[in-house]
Amino acid sequence: MKKILAMSLTLFPILAVLASRPLDGNAKEEKIRSLAKQIEPELISIRRDLHAHPELGLQEKRTSAIVAVYLRKLGCEVRTGIGVTGVLGILTGGKPGPVVAMRGDMDCLPITEETGLPFASMEKTVLDGREVGLMHACGHDIHTAVLLGVAKVLADMKEDLAGTVLFVAQPGEECCMGAKRMIEDGAFEDYRPEAFFAFHVDDALKVGKIGYTSGYSSANADGFSLVVKSEGCHGAYPSSCVDPIVVGARIVLDLQVMLAREIDVDHNAVITVGKFHAGTAPNIIPKTAELGATVRTYGEEQRLLVKGKVERLIAGACAEAGAEYDLNYSIGIPSCYDDPKLLAEILPAASRVLGGPTALVEYPPETSMGGEDFAFFSKIAPAVMLNLGVVPAHLESTMVHSPTFLADEASIAVGVELMAEIITDYLNRHSGK
Repeated sequence: MKKILAMSLTLFPILAVLASRPLDGNAKEEKIRSLAKQIEPELISIRRDLHAHPELGLQEKRTSAIVAVYLRKLGCEVRTGIGVTGVLGILTGGKPGPVVAMRGDMDCLPITEETGLPFASMEKTVLDGREVGLMHACGHDIHTAVLLGVAKVLADMKEDLAGTVLFVAQPGEECCMGAKRMIEDGAFEDYRPEAFFAFHVDDALKVGKIGYTSGYSSANADGFSLVVKSEGCHGAYPSSCVDPIVVGARIVLDLQVMLAREIDVDHNAVITVGKFHAGTAPNIIPKTAELGATVRTYGEEQRLLVKGKVERLIAGACAEAGAEYDLNYSIGIPSCYDDPKLLAEILPAASRVLGGPTALVEYPPETSMGGEDFAFFSKIAPAVMLNLGVVPAHLESTMVHSPTFLADEASIAVGVELMAEIITDYLNRHSGK
């Protein structure tokens, strides 16, 4: 008995040392994969709940509460109300190291869902006097579920985590520059990340694939609102007043001519007038016509060039017609820059997790005219947003921002495993271990 006790006392320090050793690469990958698979049902359940109860930008009270409760249960320090409804979860690892951040956006779109899913959104709201449905038609429910899953995996590996991870649940990506609001509200005053990571669902890639861009991956997203003014008059006597509808229609067409004839064809630019409201009756020329447009460009030089041309065109069209007008041109989201050096650093991990380089799809820079306010985070530290394949097996593609958008939930576990691997790899390298 004494001999056994002596052996136990001898082995105890050895076992303690072994237990304290960091996981080697293969063991770490296996643990991450196992944990991601283990929590997959829970994350799918969370995703379906969020999908059934979507909330517009800066109104994500229910969603942010779910995120905050989940992160607190993991032992994260949680800060709420950042940028109105944003949440910041802070996970400090058991070993010293750098600070990195992962973003997941939470807001939905004003779209009436037509997917027929058993957990389809039935939520509605009133915008511009009209009732409209609410829908996670851009995959932000997937983004949030992946964010929570990565937090869960890394919390379970906390003792081996070499650094601090910030989990950024961002509001208002679709409408309100929520990333900018969180930064201005001091989200990163205490913990300044040296790298930012994020996913965005990709409606052209199957599960198990990711897309990436080295350099600018999204456009400047600016816009304008225009009110063309008139005295108004009878539709039978149009010469009695300025017709704001005709002036507005001319502006819509002239903007496209300007793009085709005044902008270098090698410089991508898009102007879409998506809002045109005027009139109350067919025989009345109204007092106003209201137009709203989005303007997409790349780079500050082109951004200001197009702004000047739009302002000149509108002023000329209104002057020629004798119409007064109010123009509000807003500079919005900058181009998102995926840091080439950071991207090159993380792609090997992506290749390992996804089974080889054929799972990685490179997109050329400065071709997507979509806007993404993750760009604000890329202004304060090197950042990479990866495109996460979500196309269901029975479809060739699925269109975001449409009422029939579908996402394969198998993408959640893939995203969790991949991002957890990317973050832990980065922290280990940059902590000197």
